[in-house]
Amino acid sequence: MIPPLRPLVFPQPVRGIVIPAEIRHAIESHVAAVHPKEAGGFLACTRQGDRLHAKRHVSLPNDAPMPRRRFSAVVDDRVPPPPRVFYHSHTSARSPSGHTRTDERSIPEPFSIVVFAPHGPILSYRAFKRRLFDWRELLIESKTGGGRFPRQL
Repeated sequence: MIPPLRPLVFPQPVRGIVIPAEIRHAIESHVAAVHPKEAGGFLACTRQGDRLHAKRHVSLPNDAPMPRRRFSAVVDDRVPPPPRVFYHSHTSARSPSGHTRTDERSIPEPFSIVVFAPHGPILSYRAFKRRLFDWRELLIESKTGGGRFPRQL
């Protein structure tokens, strides 16, 4: 007897990232500590339904030759395993609050957050998911109350 066919089940796409207050504060402290240089690192995450939930913050030193304009780091054993989210700051007021073309070409990770902090304090957070040919913006939420993070257009 042939067993009945089971329907194909596709995983839910990731539609957002949840960042608790203590991890948000760690990101803010890291960005402030290295400003006016760009800061960056990773968020170790777990997946729950269609959201990635940040569990740990890992900051990395900026190895870029022009650290006020670019963020570059070596991915080594400090970086958490997937699922993870790469983040970096934009510290120039001339930079967009989202991905630049250079970001889109050079970020190898499937998930990315751009933190816009032209004067030190963070003004906005924008999250993105790599698709086949482009990037799609994702929702960022705080853990308490499901509130949205500040976003600048």
